[in-house]
Amino acid sequence: MSATKKNNLAIADILLLQQQLRSKVTLAELGYFLVNDTQKIAPYQIAVFYRHFRSHKKIEAISGIPTPIKEAPFYIWLKPLCKRINAQNFIEPTVISENSENINFTTEQINSWDEFLPQELLWLPLLSAEGESLGGLLLARLEVWQTDELRLLDYWKNAVAHSVELLSHKKHSVFTALKNVKTIIWVVLTTLLIAILFIPISLSVLAQAEVVPKKPVVIRAPLEGVISEVFALPNKAIKKGALLITLDDTELQSRIDVATQELEIAKAEYRRAEQSSVLNSEASAEIPMLAARIEQRNAEVNYIKSLLKRIKIHAEDSGIVIIPDAYELEGKPVQLGERLLTIAKADSAELEMWLAVGDSIKLPKEARVELFLNVSPEIPHVAQLHYVNFQAEMSPEGLFAFRARADFPLPDKIPRIGLRGTAKIYGEQVPLYYYLFRRPFAAARQWLGL
Repeated sequence: MSATKKNNLAIADILLLQQQLRSKVTLAELGYFLVNDTQKIAPYQIAVFYRHFRSHKKIEAISGIPTPIKEAPFYIWLKPLCKRINAQNFIEPTVISENSENINFTTEQINSWDEFLPQELLWLPLLSAEGESLGGLLLARLEVWQTDELRLLDYWKNAVAHSVELLSHKKHSVFTALKNVKTIIWVVLTTLLIAILFIPISLSVLAQAEVVPKKPVVIRAPLEGVISEVFALPNKAIKKGALLITLDDTELQSRIDVATQELEIAKAEYRRAEQSSVLNSEASAEIPMLAARIEQRNAEVNYIKSLLKRIKIHAEDSGIVIIPDAYELEGKPVQLGERLLTIAKADSAELEMWLAVGDSIKLPKEARVELFLNVSPEIPHVAQLHYVNFQAEMSPEGLFAFRARADFPLPDKIPRIGLRGTAKIYGEQVPLYYYLFRRPFAAARQWLGL
């Protein structure tokens, strides 16, 4: 067959291959086509498609196998070789051998050359429209490359380069779009998180709470003595003037008997001195002293009688009796002014809270309070703060805390006196980040000594 006829057939093959080249839609499909069908233009034993696009540097396809195996010795040896050849920035098809003077192959690459590749290699550089390297097509065979073959392959590489650039940008655009979407999502999420941290929220603290009577009447011991009998029963309603407690009157009865006798004796001495004063001037001088003694004894008798009247303790107002245990009071010695019991109005109660020292925050006037009782924690009772002590004191639990009190705005929804629970006190509006990190920041300051 003449050389002219061969060239015509090769050109026909190139035109057909160009038509097939335009039908490839992925780099994997394009690479498989290049390494296996380029031999229709020029025969070879091995073909390798090496792609270099921006940060991507890899062998996309090797003739004779569906997909390159990255762990294979041939792949491991071939990739740095292709990278070194591509770094020379060839612009025309170039014949390469292990002895090429313009390429400094490593000793390992030269020693393994005969094991992996024939002596004659042809590098078809793939360049973009701007002249940037897109990689290359490496063809290897035993025969020497002919000039007419190099001319046809030079034409072929330009068509291949156009398809590689198009698919590379297509793939890159997809990943770039995805990357841009991820970036936008991260930016939006970060901005949203920062915005959420600045959302105003009410600062709140928890405190142990108890429903206590509001302005109760405290019944105290009117004198020193022993409780004889208790008539009031716990949590029972009483009326004003009802008898609550009586004290033992044994000692007072003894004292009034003695005082009465001393009064009679003083009166008898006064009468005797008055009768003797007619004849005896000294007796008349004792009369004023004896009269004063009568007044003293009489005052003592009246004082003891007044104490006897006070041994019966009556209710000063109507209400509910608050007392631990009536039977425990009977027989108990009491001191003057000692607290015995409390009378409270059933419809008049308030909330007493003990705010821990570490939870002492700035509370506005009439701050909102929600009470969650232990007996019904699912139902909150609303109250309004009206008092917080400025000085910490010992709480019933034995801890230093600030006493606080709150009123129930709805008289018909006041919990029963004596119920306990947990109160949530709402403070001023603060950013969410302050609400979340207030305690850790305070602990860090104490630990670091700032």
